[in-house]
Amino acid sequence: MLESRMAHTARILCCDVITVPPSETVLSACRLMRDKRVGCVLVVEAGRLVGVFTERDLLNRVVPAGLAPETTLVSAVMTPDPEAVEADAPVEDVFALLSGRRFRHVPIVERGRAVGIVSLSDFSGILREVFADEAYLRYFADYCEQRPRSR
Repeated sequence: MLESRMAHTARILCCDVITVPPSETVLSACRLMRDKRVGCVLVVEAGRLVGVFTERDLLNRVVPAGLAPETTLVSAVMTPDPEAVEADAPVEDVFALLSGRRFRHVPIVERGRAVGIVSLSDFSGILREVFADEAYLRYFADYCEQRPRSR
């Protein structure tokens, strides 16, 4: 059972991606994120992933700097060249980026082209189902009790 689970690739996590070109304004990108109910958009140019624009980018780069969202381009405030996982990589690589780097979103690419994105909220929905089984909930509680506490 464990071997078959470990054989899964990031491709099984692919979903529809919401993209914008680098020339999109921050305001337009934010409206798209609101309408699609997503926390980020992938920035794509000529079919290639060149960046990611997230709620954190808005909070950390746009608002404190007093930039005008209606004229500021996404390319000026996006996270350029984001780390991504190849679609054929083991699904564990996605988990490693989400947890190890504390990312909220991980793009999935195929030869540089965005084919999906996975978010922490995607996994929270899965965990809700998994934790309906008491054995898994106990495993998670034990994990939380043993991990180092951060301050």
